Amino acid sequence: MTESFVKNNGSIALNNNLGKEKFTDDSESQNLSFVSIEKQQRQLKVKYHLNLLNQWKMLRFLSALFGTLAIIPATISYESSYSADRTYNKCVIVTENQYFWRLITLFFSYIGILLQIPFKASYYKWLAIYPWTFTELTPAFKPTFLDILELMRKRKPLEYIKGQYTYLVIILFLIFPYPGVNVQIHIPQQINFIDYSLCYYLEEILYFIMFLRPIYLIFTLFSYGQFHNALAFRVREKYRVKDTIMFHVKSYTWLHPKKMLFFVFFIQGILFFAVGLRVFERMIKFRNTNFESFETSVWCIYVTIFTIGYGDTVPTSVPSRFVIFLSLIWARVILSMTLVTVRNIMRLSPKEIKAYNAIISARERGCFIADIVSERMIRDSKVRKWDTFSNKIRNFFRRFKKRKLLESVDLHTENLYLENQIEKVGHIADAIQLKLERILKDI
Repeated sequence: MTESFVKNNGSIALNNNLGKEKFTDDSESQNLSFVSIEKQQRQLKVKYHLNLLNQWKMLRFLSALFGTLAIIPATISYESSYSADRTYNKCVIVTENQYFWRLITLFFSYIGILLQIPFKASYYKWLAIYPWTFTELTPAFKPTFLDILELMRKRKPLEYIKGQYTYLVIILFLIFPYPGVNVQIHIPQQINFIDYSLCYYLEEILYFIMFLRPIYLIFTLFSYGQFHNALAFRVREKYRVKDTIMFHVKSYTWLHPKKMLFFVFFIQGILFFAVGLRVFERMIKFRNTNFESFETSVWCIYVTIFTIGYGDTVPTSVPSRFVIFLSLIWARVILSMTLVTVRNIMRLSPKEIKAYNAIISARERGCFIADIVSERMIRDSKVRKWDTFSNKIRNFFRRFKKRKLLESVDLHTENLYLENQIEKVGHIADAIQLKLERILKDI
């Protein structure tokens, strides 16, 4: 009966001599199908992990985009509410349509804040699913058990705000002119030994701070570059480099120094400080500079960055002086990066250095031969006395720089000699290899 059961099922055959069980083709196919299903599940987890990566990157970008778009209605509200009768001591505003534009500003800002919630949820889910991909994609380094537990643990609600500097983003998105709120601020100041009281609105200061939001938008755009994909994650894991915003900024500054300097640092800095200068200097109309024009503010900041102060005028109000102080600090960063960029542009490549040394050495050899010929002609009295005197003066002034040039010529000559010797060794090695191959063929 056992034999008939085995024949009918074809799954287990008894070996009477050894007393052991042998699995036939049906059991092997079942095992293979189980392995293939398990492999498909692992591949699905890897795909799901990549989808989560793209999802939280998109949610973070949309959050930054909506927060930055809030600047547009805030600008319309500021420009439309600014009265032509406004002076340094007379705070007058036009409230028509102001509430509507500020309500739109509130809507965009709150949308940006609310999108931070699904962004952090997708981000922590992406971290939790990451250890499940280790079987299919072996990590570059062996993580410890505590590292895996840290990735997979459930986060507390407070960690959603603290991680990835989310609390700073929320604070930045909460700074904007609120609907129906107009708070006056009076700043006492002395100008030309005369006491003044400068009148501002708190909402104008909040409007100026809103222009920090495009910086966050630019940082989120870095997530779509070559330093923030699946390959970059594995390379960073190999070298134990953390995924931070500063790593992306440094990497792109090394990769595209001119573009980063101009579009990220220079343009952003000028626009931000120009807005602040216009907001704080606009109502002071007894000075010669017309800050009603935004172009004037841009020009003053531009001159301030590359010099000290903007022309014949100086900032009048205390807030404007603080803006100029910040722009001068920013200018030191811009100028240092400009010098480094120019130096890298003017740096010779290795091939250009070889050509430069060859040209200099050839020229010095020619000058050396000419000096020997001229000295011999002087000894033979074939040169006039004036030419002899001029040659001595020329040689006197050339003697100081001749040492450096001769040193570079000697280095170039030594490099050429070493390169020739290396080439000869390479030719000898190739010849020996050919002889060995022939001997092996004969054997």
